[in-house]
Amino acid sequence: MDLFERNYNGFAQSNSETMELLSKALTAGTGVDASAFTGGRALTPESLDFTLVNILFSQDEARLFQRLKKTPVKSVVRQWNTRTEVGQDDGAWVTEGGTSESSDQTIARMFAVAKYLQTYRQVTLQAAMSEMTENAMAIEKDAGTRWIIRNVEKGLFDGNSSFISEQPDGLKVQIPSTNVIDFRGGHADRETFENKITEGLGTIRASYGKGNLLLSSIKVTTDISHMLRDKYRVPLPAVGAPSQLGLPGAGAVGGVAGATFPINFPTPFGNPEVLDDVFIQEGSIPVASTLTTKCPSQPTVAGVAHGADASSKFGSADAGDYVYKVVGVNKYGDSVASAEVLVTGVAAGDKVTFQATPGVIVPTAWKIYRSKVGGTTGAEVKFMSEVAYALDSGQVYQTLSDLNADLPGCSDVYLLTLDPSFDAIEWFQFLPLMKFDLYPVNAAVYPFLMILYGAMALKKPVQHIRIKNVCPTNGGWF
Repeated sequence: MDLFERNYNGFAQSNSETMELLSKALTAGTGVDASAFTGGRALTPESLDFTLVNILFSQDEARLFQRLKKTPVKSVVRQWNTRTEVGQDDGAWVTEGGTSESSDQTIARMFAVAKYLQTYRQVTLQAAMSEMTENAMAIEKDAGTRWIIRNVEKGLFDGNSSFISEQPDGLKVQIPSTNVIDFRGGHADRETFENKITEGLGTIRASYGKGNLLLSSIKVTTDISHMLRDKYRVPLPAVGAPSQLGLPGAGAVGGVAGATFPINFPTPFGNPEVLDDVFIQEGSIPVASTLTTKCPSQPTVAGVAHGADASSKFGSADAGDYVYKVVGVNKYGDSVASAEVLVTGVAAGDKVTFQATPGVIVPTAWKIYRSKVGGTTGAEVKFMSEVAYALDSGQVYQTLSDLNADLPGCSDVYLLTLDPSFDAIEWFQFLPLMKFDLYPVNAAVYPFLMILYGAMALKKPVQHIRIKNVCPTNGGWF
């Protein structure tokens, strides 16, 4: 206003300086390519949000790691004793003054070995000293922390030291086969899935545990919510009234005052909390590692065949054609996928076999990707299973097989006993999550490691359940 008041000589007599500034203001324009700014746009100040807008996961997304009991230890090997029996019941009752039979308890020594998760980060001296929109060191440390979170949570489910020795064993390995329920491509919004949940919690209860957490993928959790929504068609409490049927506190859902959505799955054997975990996923496709000089070389696949096998789970509805791809795996990541192979005429009761030959850099495991029945191209394949690397005796290849036991396009659901009073599971931590500063060598940088050392100990494996081959309703596979 000062500029206008100082130079104003009447509407028709405004001086040229005033009109030029007004013209610039009216034609400033928008955009973020500073090199292209001209005229009024070059003089326009830019508004900078001094908060990094993060669209990635937070610690809260690591549902399992966040809830695990953490036990600090001073050794990389965690040992504990497990008692599985207090003695047989034979000869328990005696006559008055009678003699008693001896009974022996059963105790075994168990252990878990710490694994080491690290990521290298660095910030240049210039970035650290510059006045930037964000503190360079702080956001790099935050990025490293999120990287740790993602990898430890994924390892809690899918880690397998038989495939990659540096990994810890996750739930998929540590839960015994007797506690695995095969849902065979069913959907979680059906009564049949409710029956599987009840069956699983009953199995845990029979082993003197009590499942209190259900973890599943986002899509499967959505299906579960649909089933629970239909189950709770009951009068809802008024706003502020205590919740009913073990539901959360009163609120408003869908515009209905007092409506609440259940976050617990009601069964006769407990009401586990239902949570999605973004790191449980289905339908993954082959993605090659960026560490191209360290990850396995692209494998080749040949010798495809199929024939009857007593262990086959291929049924009449599964008869038809399939497309396969194979990927080599090591601690540096996945190889480029093999060329696709088409297997035609697979019949009920068959087993599919094929020979995978490694490249120059051999893997430590194989990932097998497969299409659904009727597949025609490699673009249709999804992750199916993983097996350890071990060449056939005297051969340059390894024979891989598919009995249709693991279904692509599906994921796992876990029922876990996390209540600390049962002492059924814990994360033992050799060192806390920490930033370890390194010494700069011949470069003006601040290098450091973000590290986490530890492992998950499933101290009572029989008090946990894995439900495999659960297919989302919108998966379109089964």
